[in-house]
Amino acid sequence: MYRVVVIGGGWSGCAAAVAARKAGASVVLIEKTDLLLGLGNVGGIMRNNGRFTAAEENIALGASELFQITDSCSRHRNVDFPGHKHASLYDVMKVEPQVRRLLKDIGVEIHIMTRVIDVVTEMAELPEEKPKKYIKSLIVTNGTGLGQKNMEVQTIEGDVFIECTGSTGPYSLRQ
Repeated sequence: MYRVVVIGGGWSGCAAAVAARKAGASVVLIEKTDLLLGLGNVGGIMRNNGRFTAAEENIALGASELFQITDSCSRHRNVDFPGHKHASLYDVMKVEPQVRRLLKDIGVEIHIMTRVIDVVTEMAELPEEKPKKYIKSLIVTNGTGLGQKNMEVQTIEGDVFIECTGSTGPYSLRQ
């Protein structure tokens, strides 16, 4: 079984984790904060403008789980306001626990308060190709924080790594 490691627990990271798990992979999700969904915990807007069509297309293609959660947590539906048509507004206090429960129920291993601090690579030679560097594992630290004397460090290995750090970006860009 392939081991997929998803870095970032926002909407895209959660969607990647669900898709990888449904495809049969073992999945580890790494999130640096104490909540999943990232900036999705701020506004709670769904199905507005082109997102309505995108949601319905994804549901028709078999990716309904996360949309069912936002729909069930929506306090307001079919709202029009400047720049937005037919929006749904979900309750940001209800949606994250339901997404977390879904991920756990389908077997995703979730690491919150965990930061990626380094990447371990190796060279690999494939037939008829030049040698290439591949990611072998990630070095992560737990929620004790960087700069702590007794910071716990762990290695997470994987076959596939999906970077979904989103709007706040990887830690190394903010030092």
